[in-house]
Amino acid sequence: MPRLAAFVSPHGFGHAARTSAVLEALAAGVPGLELELWTTVPRWFFAESLAVPFTYRELACDIGLVQRSPVEEDLPASVAALERWWEAQEKLHLGEVAEALVARPTDLVVCDIAPVGLLVAREAGVPSVLMESFTWDWIYQPLVTAEPGLAPWVERLGAWFSLAGLHLQLEPVCRPVAGAVRIPPVARRPRSRAAEVRERLGVAAGGKLVLVSLGGVAHRLERLARLRQLEEHVFVLPGAAAAERWEGNLRLLPHHSPVHHPDLVAAADLLVGKLGYSTAAEAVAAGTPALYVPRPGFRESAVLERWLAARLPSAPIDFAELESGAWVERMEPLLATPRPAPRPSTGALAAARAISRFAGWNFVPSE
Repeated sequence: MPRLAAFVSPHGFGHAARTSAVLEALAAGVPGLELELWTTVPRWFFAESLAVPFTYRELACDIGLVQRSPVEEDLPASVAALERWWEAQEKLHLGEVAEALVARPTDLVVCDIAPVGLLVAREAGVPSVLMESFTWDWIYQPLVTAEPGLAPWVERLGAWFSLAGLHLQLEPVCRPVAGAVRIPPVARRPRSRAAEVRERLGVAAGGKLVLVSLGGVAHRLERLARLRQLEEHVFVLPGAAAAERWEGNLRLLPHHSPVHHPDLVAAADLLVGKLGYSTAAEAVAAGTPALYVPRPGFRESAVLERWLAARLPSAPIDFAELESGAWVERMEPLLATPRPAPRPSTGALAAARAISRFAGWNFVPSE
């Protein structure tokens, strides 16, 4: 049986979401494909996102940036975390993980900007694929002025990312690279009809459903009084409770939600939250307007803003507006704007085809 090991960055849930979409497309087209996931993204996220079997191996395979809040980075803490992380990899993990890949054995390694996977693949003699819309060296470059401790990581990570045998760049691409294969936007697909989801959440006929999502970041919005006052709207807040709870017009859900997140995006009349790759890709795929919080210190944010503005009715809000609930005063124009037609994502299938060709697997897409 063909066997694939995926190393996935735990920086938010976006990398795990798009990796899941690609792996599901691969598993559908390559009969018998065995999947092994190396990451610290919670296992439940993949159980929710993947309709195919997989093996889960916990590994801190990436740091990215340490967050103070969903939109603020702590650069000194990031450097300290990178140093501790790399010391642990050198002393323990790289050799052990490489041995595990050889022992199974593994035919291919796919990395969503988790550089350890590329290093392990080289050590194990396994072909590797890098899948990205940005890489960490590109993110770190403008931050070196504020935090010089990132400078050696720019050079080091750039060398590691160049190890991939196949380089896939997922649109919207932040830094085009010569020789890389360009892939359309990747988004997970909804599994339920919007009408079913709205009925499940108690949205009355003609009512508005507003999804408030922070993309997997461990942060809860506490000031919900303004939302409660708008009784004609239903507000869904994933990550706002340990278990599903209805409070008037609020639907408080756990991160491990009983409703598939892409189903929520597709059923919503408006998406509100932190701007990230999967949030943008899933909103565009569904044609769901968005109020988003940009991340000024994160270089990808400007690229996503331009891409989103060209495809969806959307507008930026401050994080303080999101926290206070003042953003509700900004949502009515978007709710009144005609909703654009969905743009079903083809990126997962395109990535699966490219990976299969590289691996020498016969790919037969499902109907």
